[in-house]
Amino acid sequence: MNRQEKRLKKEISKAKNILILTHRGPDIDAFCSMLLLYRGLISIFPSKKITMKTRQYPTVKLPQMENINLVEEIDSEDEDLIICTDSSEWELFVDEHKDGIFNSKVTRFFIDHHRMDGRRDEVINELRSSATEQVYVTLKNMFQKKFRLDEEIASLVQYGIVADTGRFLYDLTTADTFRIFAEVKDFYSVDLEDFTYKSEKFPQESTEAIIELLKTLTIQDDMAYMYISRETIEEKGLNKKSVNNGQAFLRDRYLRFIQEVHWGFIIKPMFEYTNKWYVSFRSTKGYQNVEVIAKKLNGGGHEYSSATKITANTVEEVIQKVLDVVKEVTLS
Repeated sequence: MNRQEKRLKKEISKAKNILILTHRGPDIDAFCSMLLLYRGLISIFPSKKITMKTRQYPTVKLPQMENINLVEEIDSEDEDLIICTDSSEWELFVDEHKDGIFNSKVTRFFIDHHRMDGRRDEVINELRSSATEQVYVTLKNMFQKKFRLDEEIASLVQYGIVADTGRFLYDLTTADTFRIFAEVKDFYSVDLEDFTYKSEKFPQESTEAIIELLKTLTIQDDMAYMYISRETIEEKGLNKKSVNNGQAFLRDRYLRFIQEVHWGFIIKPMFEYTNKWYVSFRSTKGYQNVEVIAKKLNGGGHEYSSATKITANTVEEVIQKVLDVVKEVTLS
């Protein structure tokens, strides 16, 4: 057990009211890491108040998801410990302008797996394959025999690892990842084919958003990008869910799969603000390190999967800001 785990174990042991969060716009790994942490803690500390809060439910059925508290705003409720999964940046979990908990002085811990600058005492991060893998290892290290495998825990570990490693294809997959996966699969094996099929489905209403995004497809050498403006969203009557799911579909299953295109980005507006935009970058191994680009735009992530938020009045401004940095990075 490392120093950060010892500190977190101490805080968990003395806390009476624990809040678990995952980042806004959660993917499968974000949900699984949060649900796994919740399942592990309630089994060890049944008398503690342990709460999960998100703004949306998973799009696929996951163990313990019925215990998620769906909220519009995250306010303080006398919690004495906050644990956040799948990021180490507080601003990615809460909204400064909407959430009453934003300025809370309550002790916070983060369990993450993304690369970060420097080491922080409140962050547990061994750069594992996924936040789910990190949560599982952390719970085992902290509570040892008190943390017992069951079908729900085994399922969540398998779902989270598979989702965030692309079925073990990504570089963050290690021999330890396979050992952990084999350990939980030996206890209880899930149907990954069925899970993958269900998790990759998207709502029918996203089709219109996909069409509008494809209309903007621009290819420059081995890079491609797409965007959707606020005006288009309003004109077509699109909602947040349809835009987000449409963007995610093209980001993960189309952008890099065009012949001779190996990397790129997609831009969409942030619905909570009138002048903020979200930019997602994806790349193919051996081509552009998009983490470098994202960091220059005050974002971050992985070498082949990164993102950032940009403040601008129009989508054209955002495109230009991104392309300026792309030019700077690719020519250096």
